[in-house]
Amino acid sequence: MRTNRETLQALVAASKAKDHDAFLDLWVDDDLEYYWSMHAKPVTSKEKLRKFLRNYSAGFDQQEWTITHCIEQGDLMFCEGVEVLFDKTNQRVIRNPFMQALEFRDGKVARMRDYYDGSVVAAPERKTTTG
Repeated sequence: MRTNRETLQALVAASKAKDHDAFLDLWVDDDLEYYWSMHAKPVTSKEKLRKFLRNYSAGFDQQEWTITHCIEQGDLMFCEGVEVLFDKTNQRVIRNPFMQALEFRDGKVARMRDYYDGSVVAAPERKTTTG
């Protein structure tokens, strides 16, 4: 069985490879929860998580997912990092700092909560002019 850190590293690798099947294999088969936003209901099944990944990929290209700090206690892990997204709709690159809380069960992800500043992702591109 993998350690929780190894599972997290495999999750990041699967995301970078855009391998949804490998990503989903790292989640428990039942009773999963993924809170992608503090303002949304959680994704609660692998089928719904696959649909979320498909929809997310249609709007954003996650170019990087970097974990900078992690602390772990038992099956609970808190990670800080930054993701770099390409917003396909607005044709812009977004640098999105985040915090994640992950809960593991038997070496797989059972719950994940993402915390980030939604205004960073939704903010319109600012152009500066000189004159």
